[in-house]
Amino acid sequence: MSPLILLYGVLIVLPLGLILRFSFTDGGGHYAAVLRSRLLLRVAQNTVVISLITTVVTVVLAYILATALWRARPALRNVLLAFILLPFWTGVLIKNFAWASLLQDNGAVNNMLVALGITHGPVTLLHNRLAVIIGMVHYVLPYAVFPIYTSMQAIDRRLEHAARSLGAPLRHVLWRIILPLTLPGVTSAALLAFIISCGFYITPVILGAPSDMMVANLVDYYVHIVVNFGSAAALAVLILLAVLPLIIVQQMLPRESMHGPA
Repeated sequence: MSPLILLYGVLIVLPLGLILRFSFTDGGGHYAAVLRSRLLLRVAQNTVVISLITTVVTVVLAYILATALWRARPALRNVLLAFILLPFWTGVLIKNFAWASLLQDNGAVNNMLVALGITHGPVTLLHNRLAVIIGMVHYVLPYAVFPIYTSMQAIDRRLEHAARSLGAPLRHVLWRIILPLTLPGVTSAALLAFIISCGFYITPVILGAPSDMMVANLVDYYVHIVVNFGSAAALAVLILLAVLPLIIVQQMLPRESMHGPA
């Protein structure tokens, strides 16, 4: 493990140390300047709201996809897995520009809405918060599917059969048996989706408006517009401190369902 540990030390620990050093070049002045900025409150609010909405939508879709994987036959499961893993095989820039093409005024989505008679003309689907959330959900979805799917795989199917044989309708089986047993996977998926969402940079730039700036975009603002590396480093450290407790909690969650190992 020594080469791997050394590699991680060089590529992760060293840059973090440099960022921490830059953030204290003015004592605590950079932190004070960042925390006094009115823009920080607006950007932090954007980040939390967008990340929460993305997390909720992602977890709902991930639960549906994980259930489909769990119930599907092997051949269909392989097809579903290929579609779910497809975002991993596509660059983030390609995905964002693809969504920009689909959501623009003369894009496929607007053309479909007009053809179906849902709208009488193009509606604004690009350069707003809706587009940002769509792009983020597309990116985060695979990360949320597999923790839920893993927890479902650990469920003993005999529990469902026993409940159905005792007269429990399907909705009660789902609500009182399946959902409680998959809660560890749902919690892990939600935390992972939220943590990833908080660090988005490219998607708000390409699909969003200036009013949808997130914390990563604010770091870029300090670096390229204000040209204040100390404040940018201080903000990066603050972001890490804010997200670190969630990362610790996510890592401490059991990697198994409530009815056996994953």
